[in-house]
Amino acid sequence: MPTWLVKRAADVLAPVITNVCNASLQTGHFPDSQKQARVTARLKKPSLNPDDLNSFRPISNLTFLSKIIERIATKQLTLHADQNELFPARQSAYRRFHSTESAVLVVHNDIIRAIDEGHVVALALLDLSSAFDTVDHPTLLSILQSRFSVTGQPLDWFRSYLTGRTQVFTTHSGHTLPVPLISGVPQGSSLGPAQFISYTECTTTAFPSHSVQYHMFADDTQSYSYCQISETPLLVARLSSCIDYLAKSYASLRLQLNPSKTEFIWFGSRTNLLKIPSSSRSLQVCDSVVDCSEVVRDLGVFFDSEMSMKHHVSKTASACFYHIRRLRQIRHLVSREVLTQLVTSLVLSRLDYCNAVLAGLPASTLAPLQRAQNAAARLALGLDRRSHITTALQKLHWLPVKYRVTFKIATIMHQTFHRRCPSYLSDLIVFASADSNVRQLRSSSTRAAAVKRSRTQFGRRAFSVAGPDIWNSLPATIRTIDSHPAFRRALKTHLFRSAFDY
Repeated sequence: MPTWLVKRAADVLAPVITNVCNASLQTGHFPDSQKQARVTARLKKPSLNPDDLNSFRPISNLTFLSKIIERIATKQLTLHADQNELFPARQSAYRRFHSTESAVLVVHNDIIRAIDEGHVVALALLDLSSAFDTVDHPTLLSILQSRFSVTGQPLDWFRSYLTGRTQVFTTHSGHTLPVPLISGVPQGSSLGPAQFISYTECTTTAFPSHSVQYHMFADDTQSYSYCQISETPLLVARLSSCIDYLAKSYASLRLQLNPSKTEFIWFGSRTNLLKIPSSSRSLQVCDSVVDCSEVVRDLGVFFDSEMSMKHHVSKTASACFYHIRRLRQIRHLVSREVLTQLVTSLVLSRLDYCNAVLAGLPASTLAPLQRAQNAAARLALGLDRRSHITTALQKLHWLPVKYRVTFKIATIMHQTFHRRCPSYLSDLIVFASADSNVRQLRSSSTRAAAVKRSRTQFGRRAFSVAGPDIWNSLPATIRTIDSHPAFRRALKTHLFRSAFDY
């Protein structure tokens, strides 16, 4: 379709869409014509068995008009919740400035700091069964009214949105007749995720009452606590009791914990891990017993019991080389520009995902990632494996892996200074200019951060320590840049010159 025709159609439809959206929100009625969803099954992970129905996730395809109305409602609900601090502080899903990376980073920080103090840390990763599909509509409306103070016309709109919905299940061979949706929120909608985190907000009271820390990302829950070696049986009992209480809270909402997907692991130094008694190496989760693992996967990041991150580095490098091998098969079929874009999206994106947790690791641990980046650079430029890599990285303007980690942490620190980050990250950092208890020195004008101490070199890997270290090492002219895009450009130029001795 010609571009001018698309623009013309958009100009004609824009007033109509605006009128429909305004009418829906002002009258408290969601259009009946927009309540049907076409549901398709998507495999959750490529490694899962496609013959098992539990391996699939139902995704609802909705009309574009429905999504526009939902997006407006979501923005208003989220703004109301943020202004009144109604969402749990440690719920990172579907919220501005929150992400899986920020969630993993704060959990990683807590674990590293605890180990640095000589403690051992127990972590349980919890998962819900078909969480989005079992949301009870009357209970959700009651929660929105009682806990979120959504009343009057807005509550009528939510009631209208949830009632009278139908869905059609599609397969390669056809589709079913419309089926009434009597529970659940559509996966694939704009509003469904915000409704779900509102629905489960009340369950977070289970953690502080049992002296357990937590972090949530949608229906994934990370519950953890630390103790001395002598107190490990008490900690396991406390964590198990917390999970039982949490399971009852979920049951009252018609949600169910999935023990088969629950993972349990101890973190600590090698010496302390050997001292953990065998009776504390399993966790009671409802009616099931979960054995202690050596490695767990938390939101795409692999944590091993000693937090060496070697398993995560190995897995990431393996995934990068897999895509490099696949791209080599088509390198003669696409242009150099397209090939570079594919390498960037499929390889560099994996190198950069949650790479802030790699701060302070030795070069030998990061070496597999650097080899993967080197192979990606040679592929993008059509070089053989004997070609000098420094020139290739300079030509592509790619920072080496070590400097990419520094770049990520520095950008998070910049966001932290300007309060464009979750509160649980900003609480970890104290800037001289923001601390009223500290006498204002020259460091205040340069936006220096207070550096926390650690007992060991291992403890310097925590974000609360590594972040200020990296931030303070930057020139003051870069730290004082307010614009985030301008800061990133200046930071990359600075690191590029440092990496290649410009």
